[in-house]
Amino acid sequence: MWKYIIDGLVIYLLYKVIFEIIVPVSKGVKSVRQNMEQVQRQQAEAFKRAQEAAGQNNATQTNTSAPKKDTAIDAEYIDFEEVKK
Repeated sequence: MWKYIIDGLVIYLLYKVIFEIIVPVSKGVKSVRQNMEQVQRQQAEAFKRAQEAAGQNNATQTNTSAPKKDTAIDAEYIDFEEVKK
C-alpha cells in the first residue's frame, strides 16, 4: 500500500518538475536562440550594406591627398629602480 503512495508521489513530482521547470526553460532557450540568430542576420545584412556603400564611395572618390608618412612618436621613458630601506 505504501509503495503505491510513494510511487504516485514520485510520479507526480516528476510530472511537476518536467512540465513546470524543464519545458518552460527549453522554450525560453529556444526563443532566445531564435532572437540571437535574427539579430546576427540583421547585423550581417547591415555590415554587408555598409561594405557595399563604402565600396561605392571609395570607387567614386579620387585620391587627391598625398600619401601620409609613417611618423613614430618619440616618447621619453624613465627607467627607475626601487630603493630598499
